Order: sequence, then structure tokens, then C-alpha cells
Amino acid sequence: MMSLQGIWTQIKSVLVFAWFYGWLAVVREPFWLVSSLLNPLSIVVIMTVFGGVHYMSFGLLGGLAMAVSSSGGFTIIGDATYLRLELKFQSMLINTRLNPISYTLGLALSELTYALPGLAVFIILMQLIMHVPASLYLLIVPILTLEWVTASMLGFTLSTLMNDVRYGWSLSGILGFLLGTLPPVFYPAYLLPTPYVALVSPVSIVSTVLQYIVLRVNYPLTLIRLSIITLLAETVVFTILALRKSRWRSIR
Repeated sequence: MMSLQGIWTQIKSVLVFAWFYGWLAVVREPFWLVSSLLNPLSIVVIMTVFGGVHYMSFGLLGGLAMAVSSSGGFTIIGDATYLRLELKFQSMLINTRLNPISYTLGLALSELTYALPGLAVFIILMQLIMHVPASLYLLIVPILTLEWVTASMLGFTLSTLMNDVRYGWSLSGILGFLLGTLPPVFYPAYLLPTPYVALVSPVSIVSTVLQYIVLRVNYPLTLIRLSIITLLAETVVFTILALRKSRWRSIR
């Protein structure tokens, strides 16, 4: 059992790493803020052009879910692989008090720094178009947090299996498409033969739950309950995998 002093040390390490790798980089290169917004926003624009304002609401909720997952899990794969193999940064931390969970959260928090302006744009557009009540954010924020942790832990574990930085960047893009775009993230799950397809990805799970909460889409209550249970289970399982099964110590 970790002591309170140990927990505080881990929290400080997470914040320092996020400041060093996220905030300082953003201040020096603000153009990265724009690039993090372009992918999800471009899909929203395409859906609005071809589907009208009705599908713009689905696109905004999907874009919010994709932006959160991209600000941790998918992007982390390439960055964590680069830091481990090219800069040997992870090897420098092995003998410190930092554990894999804190390292992952620090790295994910730094990625989230890039995405904050983009997330703000999505929330502003949601308010202008859907007039989301403030009370709903008490449900939306915890769900997005679970998605962020799940994607980050999965991304870090996968990064420790990469033996080449190029594989890390490639896998990041592939997972972004397979889990963040292809399933019912930007469109309603009821268009598919069964809406339970949404359970295949944490991003589509979150998008479906947001559609149910914000747009009051008439999904089966069983689907929503299974979505929440699956997301909670994935958060626990991927966190344990990152702590126990990731290659914290380099084998090279």
C-alpha cells in the first residue's frame, strides 16, 4: 500500500512531466494546437455538408469523443515509443520513484494540453447548437475521463511492445481510424444492423452514451448499461496491464 507521501510524489511527478512535455512545448509551438483540432473537425464539416444540421450534432459529439481519445491513447503510442527508443527517456526514469501509471498519466496529460483549445471549440459549438444543460456535464466529464484513462493505458502498453519508432507512429494512425472513426462514433449506432456494434471501441461507447444523454437517442437501456460496464471494465483492465505487463524496463 502506497503512503500518502508516495501518492503526493506521484501526483507531483505527473504534473511536472505534463508541464515539461506539454505546456512548454505548446507555448513554444502554438501551431500544434491547431493541428490537434483538424482531424475531428474535418469529419464534422463533411457530415454537416452531406447530412445537414441534424447530423452535425452527432458529428460534434463524436468529435469530442475522438479528440479526448486522441489526446491520450492513440497519440501516446508514437510519443512513448519515441521517448523510449530514441531519447532513452523512459530508461532514465526507471530508477526514480515514478511508476508506469504516473508516467502514462503525465504523458497523456501533456497530450491533453495540446487538445484543450480544440475541446473548448467543440464544447462552444455544442452549446450554440444543442444548448446542453450545465448539469449534464456532471455525467459527460466522468465518462470522457474514463475514456481518456482507458485509451492512455492501452496506448502506453502497446508502445512498450514497439521495436521501431516508425511502427509506433503507424500504429497510432491505424488505431485512430479503426477505433476512433470506423465504429459508430460520428454517426448513430442505430444505422447499423445492431447498435451493439458500438461496444467494440471505447470511443464509440462514449459517443453512443453521449448521444443517449445529450440528444436523447432512443437506444435500448441495456446497451447503455453494457456500455458503462464495459468502459469501467476496460479502464481497470488496461490500467492493470500498463502496471503489470508493460515493458517498463527496456529489453534492448
